[in-house]
Amino acid sequence: MNDAEAPTGALTGCRVLDLTEGPLSLCGKLLADFGADVIKIEPPGGDESRRIGPFHGDDPQPEKSLFWWAYNVNKRGITLDLDQAEGGRILTQLVRSADFVIESFRPGRLQELGLDYEALAAVNPRLILMSISPFGQDGPKSQNPWSDLTAWASCGAAYITGDRDRSPVCMGFIPQISAQAASDA
Repeated sequence: MNDAEAPTGALTGCRVLDLTEGPLSLCGKLLADFGADVIKIEPPGGDESRRIGPFHGDDPQPEKSLFWWAYNVNKRGITLDLDQAEGGRILTQLVRSADFVIESFRPGRLQELGLDYEALAAVNPRLILMSISPFGQDGPKSQNPWSDLTAWASCGAAYITGDRDRSPVCMGFIPQISAQAASDA
């Protein structure tokens, strides 16, 4: 493909490092759809969402997860072990040319790795870091465990599901609150 045929979009020329998992990977997919160069960074063994079915040809292999494909289309990928110094060094090198980093680790994880905003911005001051978490990065509920239903209940959306005489109901197979958070991000 020559330059005249290369796809363009509102984010053409932007680079995104995607450290999200599961439905939160929708954020990077949408940025890629708008033309950004998105690099999906997976841990050794791959993103957990590679194990979510259905699978192409009913063959439950990580490379055949339709869930994975749907949320990671148009992305390039790399495997990094961020628990190892070498993985952090490579990520820091990638940050030099990145415009955005999106992540969905538990609050405080990037700081534990020495890869929090302050460390990354020291390498690239124009970097934008988007952290997607259910209850924020700090504050009284930031470390609380969560599920799609508890997040919906916390924001009040569960109030409008189900019937008055029974418990709220789930809003679908795919965790809707995660997809909404990823879309908003």
